[in-house]
Amino acid sequence: MKFFLNFVPIFTFFIVYKLYDMFIASILLMISTILICVLIKLLFKKIEKIDYINCISVVFFGSLTLFFHNSIYIKWKVTIIYLCFSISFIINYLLVKKPLIRQLLEEKIKLTDCIWKQLDIVWSIFFLICAIMNLYIMLYASENMWMYFKVFGLTILTLCFALTNIIYIYFLLSKNK
Repeated sequence: MKFFLNFVPIFTFFIVYKLYDMFIASILLMISTILICVLIKLLFKKIEKIDYINCISVVFFGSLTLFFHNSIYIKWKVTIIYLCFSISFIINYLLVKKPLIRQLLEEKIKLTDCIWKQLDIVWSIFFLICAIMNLYIMLYASENMWMYFKVFGLTILTLCFALTNIIYIYFLLSKNK
């Protein structure tokens, strides 16, 4: 259920953008993101770091968008967050003995250190590619095209990439049995 709750703000953003404009959509994105964080805290008693990061970045970039009355700030949020994720995976890979993806999933999945490290690198590359794609579309396509890419393109791409990782892990686990 928590997984689906995280989609409420982005689809709210999209619907309000289509009905009104980027600025009203940004306001409702900020409000719905905060409300979803509160709801997650009430229902699950814990908010993950990623949810805090997302909430803070949405409020920060949304506020800049409203203050300067320029939609470029909310568009930059996506690129900056994906770059931060990519860099975090790389830094973690280089400096910390325990891969980041392992820290997130090791309670549910048992894999070798080598595979955990491969997953860290693959996710880092994925986030970097997403950041570059968002930057390109943000700079060279219409705002409407960026909105479709942000809401549907990146969401579907991320879900497909995660599913590919799940299939890969399942294959590895079934091979080792």
